[in-house]
Amino acid sequence: MWSTLQVFHSESSDRDLLSLPDAFSWKTCMRTVLVSDSRIHPHPENLPAHWESKTGYEAYRLLLEIISGLRSKLFGETEVLSQFRQRFQEVPDLAFGDYLAKLRDNLIEDCRTLRSGYLQNLGEQSYGGLADKYLSEALNPPKEIVLFGTGQLAEKILPWLSHSNRTTKIVGRNSNRLEFLSSVSGSTSYLMEDWSPNGEAWVIAAPMDCSAWMDKLVPGNLVLDFREEPLEESWPSDIVYISFAEMLSSLKETEERTRKVKEELKSVLDELLEERELEAHQFVFGWDDLPCPTF
Repeated sequence: MWSTLQVFHSESSDRDLLSLPDAFSWKTCMRTVLVSDSRIHPHPENLPAHWESKTGYEAYRLLLEIISGLRSKLFGETEVLSQFRQRFQEVPDLAFGDYLAKLRDNLIEDCRTLRSGYLQNLGEQSYGGLADKYLSEALNPPKEIVLFGTGQLAEKILPWLSHSNRTTKIVGRNSNRLEFLSSVSGSTSYLMEDWSPNGEAWVIAAPMDCSAWMDKLVPGNLVLDFREEPLEESWPSDIVYISFAEMLSSLKETEERTRKVKEELKSVLDELLEERELEAHQFVFGWDDLPCPTF
């Protein structure tokens, strides 16, 4: 059924420069994915080198690896599946939308198989859990937290910050999102220009430049930075700054288990794709069989 599927994927910082108007787009703070069908969407000419391009069942495999957290920096992380579900609830009308809905349902089913059988007990599997771990294990666990960002990553981290012994402030640029996140979490929120540091721990979950506030950090302040690339030149030496790369490297105790799981999953993914191809051969009277679909 997925022999004509096309998927384009990039994690590059300039990935938003590419536009494929007829493709279905899915964007997170980490990646951009474009989904199309070769029968109605031509392959783009001069695709930038940093874009990964897959077709057919290899395209299906790529999507499955992404939503299962196999392509994430935090191996096996769970937030990406929630982001996928949310985006793919908004598929377009008519035939291509039905095609995407079927794709979504197949992928979620296969993702559940992978997660239940192979992606358990790998240590921290969510960015929120990772943030909570560092906040809870700090020498002086902070009582006040500032969360920078209003996007999907910030939304997924936020519930992990809302412990009974902590208060959380949300700082961002988008007033509508600030209002929403504040209402669902009970946290206070501030536009960037209206907030000033007051000794809180920082959790950075958006590509924001924090240089303007760095001189107001208190010695010993904890800063957890979930950005892949910091925008500041340097951080004060008297604070506890933990980069995303440091957080990932701290998960060494699960490294051997993760390596074994990755090896096992190669054959498991092969089997899942083989089952999907066999299923397609038995599929009759469906949209996928129409030689010239009308949109």
